[in-house]
Amino acid sequence: MTGPAREIYNNGFYIFKELLDKDSVESIYKKIREKRNFSSSLFQTKEEYKLEESHLKHNPTKTFNFLNQFNDDLKFIEENEAINSLITELLGKDYEIVIRKAVCGVPSSWLPEWVKSEIKGINVPNLGPYIKNKFRDITYFRGIDFHQDIIDWPKGKIDLDPSTFFTLYVYIHEVSKSDSPLHLLKNSHRLGATLFPHKLKKNNNDLWIYENEQGEKVECDECILTGKPGYAAIWHNCTLHGTQPVENESDKFRISLRYLIGKSNKNFQQTYIDEINSNIKGELKPIRTRQDIDGLGKPILKEKVNLKK
Repeated sequence: MTGPAREIYNNGFYIFKELLDKDSVESIYKKIREKRNFSSSLFQTKEEYKLEESHLKHNPTKTFNFLNQFNDDLKFIEENEAINSLITELLGKDYEIVIRKAVCGVPSSWLPEWVKSEIKGINVPNLGPYIKNKFRDITYFRGIDFHQDIIDWPKGKIDLDPSTFFTLYVYIHEVSKSDSPLHLLKNSHRLGATLFPHKLKKNNNDLWIYENEQGEKVECDECILTGKPGYAAIWHNCTLHGTQPVENESDKFRISLRYLIGKSNKNFQQTYIDEINSNIKGELKPIRTRQDIDGLGKPILKEKVNLKK
């Protein structure tokens, strides 16, 4: 067992920091900026949006994916020795990339007024339904409450086992506290999958108290991921994380790369994910993951977000 794997066992995540080659990172960032006009022009009109019957299936897929044009450019991430070594220890050599995608944190200045009204108070303001169809090959968001990535993988949605999934996140430009950095909660994976929105409150020591549906609790330190280009981190599918919106009102935005990685169904051997999961108290293959949306994916529950500035 390596140090990074032990940290995931204990904390639910591991931070590589500025691991990746600076020139390669700057190159992919430049190419991404050249291929898309990141601006208010991404959004539909209110009239176009009203024709949408559902909020489902408005995100990238393996085939409809902005990153597919950069296969060679992304090898510096996907073939990185430190990343591959850790994921192999966690999941085995034949691990699978479930999906990779670009993720864009949108500034307020891009948002039409009607969109601001639509997303006000929503815990997970995924902007996909408001984006023009041809641009939905990227995920766009405007802040997101603490959640688990297993939220998108209820039992039966995919043939792979979501309890083995890890998220690898890469910053391709500098991300400060004002640029919607990721916030991770240590130890939060230990309660397994719980229903979103999650039960969280801060105590007098500025620790988050996280509670599951059975009343079991854990204390969680908050870790804010800020760093320079090439900064990377990986976390368990049940680790709570979220972001604040990009703070400034200029056109500055965050663009990052996100990989979801899982254990192959052909691998029946015990790997380190099995040891990690054996120490988790709660559910790992939930039938239901959230209570804030209806059957069409539209918000039915709005609450004040847990993340505080």
